[in-house]
Amino acid sequence: MKTAKILKLRDEAACAALGARYEKAFAFLQRKDLKSLPIGRYEIDGERVFATISDNTLKVAGEMQRPEFHRKYADIQAPLTGEEVFGLPELPEAVAKGAFDEEKDIAFFDAACPLKTVYPGECIVFEPGVAHAPCLSELPGVQLRKVVVKVAY
Repeated sequence: MKTAKILKLRDEAACAALGARYEKAFAFLQRKDLKSLPIGRYEIDGERVFATISDNTLKVAGEMQRPEFHRKYADIQAPLTGEEVFGLPELPEAVAKGAFDEEKDIAFFDAACPLKTVYPGECIVFEPGVAHAPCLSELPGVQLRKVVVKVAY
């Protein structure tokens, strides 16, 4: 079963262990100026690898979340300005085989989610088919800048 992987961005061996398809993604994530880059999309390797930097108002984590999953892209998500909580549910087989937006490479569903916190200097990797509920916090009103790198499969 595929699961999310939390890595320290400075742990080059762990990042390299994910394989060559992730090499350009981690080179981008290790940029010294990452926190100061403007909000927007960054082409790394065309549609094969690209990043988006965004500012987000985090939702308060609860027992039930609205997780998502992808089929074409892996997500590498890294909080830049604070900690981010992620819901990490199992992906039910019926949901995995159900309605899916192929154009946007995403489907959402409702599920109870165990929670995991990711800190600045870390990232969490979701391969295709690994469900996740991002942009959560333990406190209301938390603002967070983050980067999401998409890696094509």
